[in-house]
Amino acid sequence: MFDKLRWKLTVFNTAITGAILLCMTLVCLLISEQNTRTQTYQYFMDEHNTVASYLEVQSQISATWLRQIDTDPAASISIRDAGMPLFSMGLSSENRQMDESFQQARDRAGQEFSRDSQKKNCSFSMKGEDGCSYFAAVSQIPKKNTVMELITLYSLESMEHSILRQRLFVAFAAMAAILLLGVFSWFFTGKMLRPIQENQRRQTEFIASASHELRTPLAAILSAASAMERAEPMQRSQFSDMIHREGNRMSRLIGDMLTLASTDSKNWVLQKENVELDMLLLEVYEAQYPQAKEKGLALNLSLYEQDIPPMKLDKDRIAQVLSILLDNARNLTPAPGKIDLELTLHRNRVRISVSDTGPGVPDSEKQRIFERFYRGEKSRSSRGHFGLGLCIAAQIVKQHQGKIWVQDAPGGGAEFVVELPVN
Repeated sequence: MFDKLRWKLTVFNTAITGAILLCMTLVCLLISEQNTRTQTYQYFMDEHNTVASYLEVQSQISATWLRQIDTDPAASISIRDAGMPLFSMGLSSENRQMDESFQQARDRAGQEFSRDSQKKNCSFSMKGEDGCSYFAAVSQIPKKNTVMELITLYSLESMEHSILRQRLFVAFAAMAAILLLGVFSWFFTGKMLRPIQENQRRQTEFIASASHELRTPLAAILSAASAMERAEPMQRSQFSDMIHREGNRMSRLIGDMLTLASTDSKNWVLQKENVELDMLLLEVYEAQYPQAKEKGLALNLSLYEQDIPPMKLDKDRIAQVLSILLDNARNLTPAPGKIDLELTLHRNRVRISVSDTGPGVPDSEKQRIFERFYRGEKSRSSRGHFGLGLCIAAQIVKQHQGKIWVQDAPGGGAEFVVELPVN
């Protein structure tokens, strides 16, 4: 599914961006071509007007001057006096096909001059008899007893070849740009979809793990209910206790799952208030002490020597984090052992640590133990643990802009550290 979506997004992004790129390229190309034509036409008219100005002021025209103006291979000039060629050697092209093109320009100019008898100069574009495109300019220059005619033809073949080369280069560049754009879109959409793929993978794993965890107590409840129907009255209490026990276990699992679902949907609202951390730790310590003593574990509390100002926290959620850490430590630490709960202050950040003398956490699991439904080797045999506690603790700490991590305890075992910023 994601591969198909990736292809669609890549094609869509490439098509839209490529279309915009092509439109902008065509606009720039048209402007560039128009500027080229305008500059060429201006150059042509400057050359024509220069010759016309010379003819207006000169009474005699030398062959030397005619050869001097015959320097641009793209320009052809015809000068006639009283309808007769002034000098045949003055033509810039010896190709006689030009005579037909000159006559074509002469006829068109004659039509314009006939419409306006006061008009003595005209210029236009034309397609010559030889198949070439030209800029043409015709001027009638009055003399004492006659009228001199000047026709200048400027071949556009070189300009059109230049424009064609420019178009081919731009087309190649545009194709290369679209290809690179497609490659970029492919990698970009892949990177953009990767978090969504990872999120779907985690959701799938979450649903699979949740189904597995829910199936176990549900099967026990159904089995106990079925057996209770056939059991003797004295045995029914045992099956009833099992149903209640497994029901409570399922209720805890559903509660944990709802908590994580709230964090995923961003609907988890913290009820922050001013909390004195030393008093909170003391309350948690008193609640956990009897259970630790019952298992034969020593639970120690160490508070910071100086006063820590009240902090804006969700008291119940932070207490939940400490309970999760202490429950894990109590369940995984064999008797006789000890658990230390300590509060310290480091550079305007409060640290709460829970260390034990249990088996510790292998380096390969130090990051994974905060994942959903992940249980280490030592805790997989415990039916009371679903692998959600540390994940919930990490989410609560994250909601408080804090950090949580695990490290090896100095005397062996594991030490979980919760660090919260001082408001």
